[in-house]
Parts: sequence; structure tokens; C-alpha cells
Amino acid sequence: MINKESDYSHIEQTYDEGSEDYSVYHWNPHSYIEPERQHFIDRMPAGATILDCGCGPGMDTERFTQLGYRVTAIDLSDRFIRMTKQRVPGAVVRKMDMRHLDFPEATFDGIWTSFSLIHIRANDLTRALAGFKTVLREGGVFFAAVHRGSKTSWIRTRITAMQRDTYLQEWLQTDIERVIIAAGFKLITSRPFEREGGEYPLLSILAHL
Repeated sequence: MINKESDYSHIEQTYDEGSEDYSVYHWNPHSYIEPERQHFIDRMPAGATILDCGCGPGMDTERFTQLGYRVTAIDLSDRFIRMTKQRVPGAVVRKMDMRHLDFPEATFDGIWTSFSLIHIRANDLTRALAGFKTVLREGGVFFAAVHRGSKTSWIRTRITAMQRDTYLQEWLQTDIERVIIAAGFKLITSRPFEREGGEYPLLSILAHL
């Protein structure tokens, strides 16, 4: 029998152990999702509240904070939590599982999941999205960047930034679109792409309530 939680524990451990390498490799916000970032920002009201869900070393938390938004950042990696607190003292940073968000209803104007939702199993995504929907305000915006595959499958593979193996979810584009729509979101954009020098096909999705 597959122990799903052991897979999630392995992901957490992998990022704790590889946090320094990951931080060096991904010090700046990803340029290859800049079109979606601008669409996301354009839909944010002045002084918006944003949840950086799976914040890593805090590069997006820093960017949104610099733009004047109120940012709450969460991650499962203790080391990423410490890094983000040091990098962005003005942000609220908490250790939290995105499948079990602990925030009041309608807290955020936007949820940003940049290559963090890749570590949520397909059969756990509906639960995560239900949590996102609960904590988003009406009309709130949700962004995800994920790995794209020829089929939807949970695999163990190498994380380029750390040269370490762990588990991630690859998605057939139509499969993840269907799950997001079924969860009550409306698609704004869904863009398959590959980053220059990257190893994996990617997909960025922007949606709103």
C-alpha cells in the first residue's frame, strides 16, 4: 500500500536539505511566468492581500511586498520559512500545509502558487482548491504553475535546482483545467510552455472566482 503522507514528508525533507541550493538557483522571481504575474497584479486592488502558497525562499513574497501588497507566505520547509522571514521582515510567514489552510474565510484577494502545487497529488487537489476558494474573497484570483505531462501521473524525479529526487505531480492540461473549473473557478488563461534550458514541459494557469 502506498503511504501518501510519507511522500509528502519526503518532499518536505528534500527542500529542507536542499534549501540553500534552491535559494541560489531561484533567487529572483521566475521570469518565464512574468506574463501571468502581470495579469495577476493587474487584477489586484490597491493594498491587496496575497497568499504566497509554497513560498520557497521568498522571492515572490519579496516582489509582491515591494509593490505595496500585504503578503502572507506559507511553506512546509522550516528552512524556507526562516529564509523568507529574514528576506521579507514585513511579511507574515507561517509553516502550513496548503491542503489544510488555517485562515478565516475571505481573507485574501489573490493566491499565488508558483511551482508549489506540483507537490500536491491529483487526488488531493480538489481539497486544496476548496481551501483556496474558502479563503479567497469574491472575485479573487488564483495562479498556479505546474509540470505538464503526456498523462496525469505522480512521479519521482529530479528537482533541477537542488539536483535531488522527490515526488511531484505531472498534469495533462485538460485534466487540471477540469479540476479547477469543477472547484468553482473560472479560467482566465492556461498556457503550456517550456522554459529556456528547462528539463520539463510546464503549464501556467490563472483563474478567478
